Amino acid sequence: MEIFSVLKYTFKKFYEHLFKLFILGMSWFILTLLLLLVVIISITTGWYIILPIPLLLLGPLFLTALYGVNQLLEYREYSLKVLLSYFKNNFWRGFLACIFSIVIYLILLFDIRFFILQGQHNTWFLAFAFLFGYLLIYFSIYEAYLWGMLVIQPEKSLKDIFKNAIVLSLDNIVFSLVWFLALFSISFLLLMIGIGLPTAFIGIIGTLILKGNKEMLAKY
Repeated sequence: MEIFSVLKYTFKKFYEHLFKLFILGMSWFILTLLLLLVVIISITTGWYIILPIPLLLLGPLFLTALYGVNQLLEYREYSLKVLLSYFKNNFWRGFLACIFSIVIYLILLFDIRFFILQGQHNTWFLAFAFLFGYLLIYFSIYEAYLWGMLVIQPEKSLKDIFKNAIVLSLDNIVFSLVWFLALFSISFLLLMIGIGLPTAFIGIIGTLILKGNKEMLAKY
């Protein structure tokens, strides 16, 4: 199956570029953690005026980290200057993709919670809860395609990227489901390890996202 070659490639490249991916991953994790702390402080203290700051930066920061991973996979070097230039040039692509993602996830989670609560009185509502649960899984698959293609297809408009992510996710449903299971399982394992998130998340998950996208795009 294609997923095995993708996994093999992912771990091979992770160990091949271990040190550089470690530096990139730690940098991304620390900056992201600081931005999330700003979100928590903003909500708990009522300083909502500072809330837009992390919302503006989270998406472009993740996109730039993925770009750094892709540079290594393509045997190109990355530097702080190169990453900052990419961050600046692709800021709005990363921001809009992030806001889109947050809004859809919030809607799906709200609907799941609503139908689960309503299901306590009417079992028919539980069916809708399962439906939105499936949509949540599908959207997570879609997200993996979306962020990967933002890096791999810089010449494409954001509209085309959104559309192509739908096509790839639906047209390769078996691979997509197994790929999502691998992404989720490895992410969960890294979370349980604790130190795995800052040291290996971007390196492993980023490579897995990019390689999965490239494998599927090669068919078209």
